Amino acid sequence: MENKDSGTNAYPPDASQVIFTDLQGIRRRGIYNKDKGFQEITEMEMPREGQYFYSEGDVANWEYEPESQSE
Repeated sequence: MENKDSGTNAYPPDASQVIFTDLQGIRRRGIYNKDKGFQEITEMEMPREGQYFYSEGDVANWEYEPESQSE
């Protein structure tokens, strides 16, 4: 499991699909955006400006989303 390391600020590469936990302990699925932080992917469609972003400081830890086993 890849975690944020507060000592080195190790974050995933831009546009990585991740699972992250916010400071309230809620796990969320999303994409990391180096300029905006962690973007939650929601089940319902909404305009890009209405999507939720969590700054790096609002995320307790993260891990890469497991690869799809479709192959």
